[in-house]
Amino acid sequence: MARVQANDITINAIKLGDGLSGPLPPVVFVHGLIMDNLSSYYYTVAPAISTETEVVLYDLRGHGLTDRPATGYTLDDALDDLEGLLATLHVPTPVVLVGNSVGGTIALHAAITRPELVAGIGLIEAHPVVEGWGDHLMADIEELVAGFDEPGVREFITGEGGRKLKRMAGVCEDMVTKTSLPADLRAATVMDAELLGRIRCPALLLYGEASDILDRAELLAAAIPGAELRILDGCSHSVLMEAPEEIGEQLHEWLGSLPVTSA
Repeated sequence: MARVQANDITINAIKLGDGLSGPLPPVVFVHGLIMDNLSSYYYTVAPAISTETEVVLYDLRGHGLTDRPATGYTLDDALDDLEGLLATLHVPTPVVLVGNSVGGTIALHAAITRPELVAGIGLIEAHPVVEGWGDHLMADIEELVAGFDEPGVREFITGEGGRKLKRMAGVCEDMVTKTSLPADLRAATVMDAELLGRIRCPALLLYGEASDILDRAELLAAAIPGAELRILDGCSHSVLMEAPEEIGEQLHEWLGSLPVTSA
């Protein structure tokens, strides 16, 4: 594990398979929003992928052990953080980005705006930015934070919820009340069919059959040239936690089908 200075913040990151050379480009895993960090991948699919190529896991700005400044939570900021991290760690580009939930939003934004950085995108329950996306996303989170002030809730979190729940609640509240995250997400540009159609790298879409955003999967599959949509039986939006072995198998198979990179 490393604490890396990049883009004026300290980013918590892990490299697996360090120095491993082969036909595959490096794979960078991007986790979801607020309740998530790099451990979601470290304890699921990343170790197996690191036997094939170099893998990078990192905590997004404001998450895990990465710095939590008051500002800088736009999708462009997320890409600047990522690009700075890769440069500091001397990871060659282009890379494959595997993004879960809002991590998938970041991967999509990278493929649209900085295609030279991206060799492929693996999207796990990804959220493309649609009309009202930021409002809907933040409404749920802000409602959760408001619930902390209901009678007995904070006492439960502090006394009985355990260290993990207490930490997660603290991150959630800080991100909503002490950072520009809500405003930054609400200002995100809609990813319409024209923007998504600019994506030229290979794209794998993995969604649960009971996902509450399955319509987004269909939107992406229709708009991204050559995108491959795979639906996982019996899974919801939490597919990475529900079926990590199957997700790993799907990613491994897809990575093996990518064009071989030159040395």
